[in-house]
Amino acid sequence: MWLVVAGMACDGETDSDLDADTGADTAAETDSDADTDNEADTDSEAEADLVDADGNTYATVQIGEQVWMAENLKVTSFNDGTPIGLWSFGEDWYYALEPMAWYQWSSTYDLNNIYPDPLPEDFYGALYNEFALDSGRLAPDGWRLPTRADFEVLEQTLTADGLDATALKTDFGWSPETSNGTDDYGFNALPSGYVSAGGTATGTPAIVIWATSETNPAARTRHVVTLFDDPTLQYNENGVQLGAGVRLIRE
Repeated sequence: MWLVVAGMACDGETDSDLDADTGADTAAETDSDADTDNEADTDSEAEADLVDADGNTYATVQIGEQVWMAENLKVTSFNDGTPIGLWSFGEDWYYALEPMAWYQWSSTYDLNNIYPDPLPEDFYGALYNEFALDSGRLAPDGWRLPTRADFEVLEQTLTADGLDATALKTDFGWSPETSNGTDDYGFNALPSGYVSAGGTATGTPAIVIWATSETNPAARTRHVVTLFDDPTLQYNENGVQLGAGVRLIRE
């Protein structure tokens, strides 16, 4: 059973404060502002891109001491080059007796008419089943699936910066019921949804559920993190029959 919620934040001084103290001229202040301001003072900064096994390039972002992907994973091959199956109706999304790694694209049906044009199929990134998530082969070298503790550190950074989880949400694209965020860090959390036990991609544009690397084998669940209609992150255990999106963190 899937449960839901959300939450996050940011801050940081800029060189323009120092310029004012030292009497630097207006041009110097302008250059400093361009280099350091983030519309809301934050400790985040853009990082070098990462490349997955398919050659897709991803933006990344530093928040506090952590470096995260700034978009959801959309790789369709494992890091050893083995293709991940593209799920289609009629296939078993999760069948323990015949393990098969699947991915599918988040639903891009724009029922709320948020976007003026049709969205590309990979707009929200991919959703992965348990066998893909449990493979240990989704991440390129130097990156990994995050733990619950990683998300908790992220949330602590937000709190220290005086913000909450809405600072992670994009400032567009969320349903009126769950509301847009402020995207103070450039984390770019879109409402990519999840996959139901029957294999249906659902939940866009109202919720995002990210998988962690942690499971509870006895309960047959995986720890996940959810952003929904609340200004906090929610930590849940979802049945392994369900699918989720992925945000990698740098090792």
